[in-house]
Amino acid sequence: MEDIAREKAQRAPSRAGSGAAKAAPARAPAPRRAPAPAPVDEDEDDAGDAVADPWSREARELESTRSPIDDPEVLLDDARSFLRELEGGDRIAFWGAALVVLSCFMPWKETAEDGDFLGLISLGFISFLFAIVTMVFVGLRARQVMTWVNPMLPWGAQMVSSVVTLVWSLVFLKISSDTTLVPSPLGNAEMMNSSPSIGCFLGILGGVIAVLGGLMGLKRQE
Repeated sequence: MEDIAREKAQRAPSRAGSGAAKAAPARAPAPRRAPAPAPVDEDEDDAGDAVADPWSREARELESTRSPIDDPEVLLDDARSFLRELEGGDRIAFWGAALVVLSCFMPWKETAEDGDFLGLISLGFISFLFAIVTMVFVGLRARQVMTWVNPMLPWGAQMVSSVVTLVWSLVFLKISSDTTLVPSPLGNAEMMNSSPSIGCFLGILGGVIAVLGGLMGLKRQE
């Protein structure tokens, strides 16, 4: 009996210990620490800031290397530099031809039946084309693009186009003048059947200036 009582006494505390172990709550796992950020190279950081900054030297050099087609500002700067390079007779001839081109956007003829006709939609278009040719040859000579040909060839082409511009403007003045009186579409007055307008006179003036500029430049070249 004493042995049985001793065994029961030893089993009782062992059962109590196991029950306490089961009742104890499980501990939550410890939170993991976030990994430290990788070190950034100072050179790479500076390079990124330089590209991102639109006012940096590298960004300005990148803009300067863009083609005129991609950047209109480059095209405008090139046109300004070209106009500054023109001197003496070349400048006079260029602006004379430019005046002819501008005049073609104005009325060159007025008729009693159809009203005004712009130079671009009339025979004044021929003067417009030869004025453009004059400006092109002035630019080629000023930029020295055709150095492989005889220098007199660009001069001759410029003079021929300038003379044709002037002569055709005078011809247009003649053929657009019809002094036959016809009833005016407005009111009871009469007007000429056809008469030249302001654009034709400006075309003649521009042709004269272009021819004079070419002669002045040719004389200086000689």
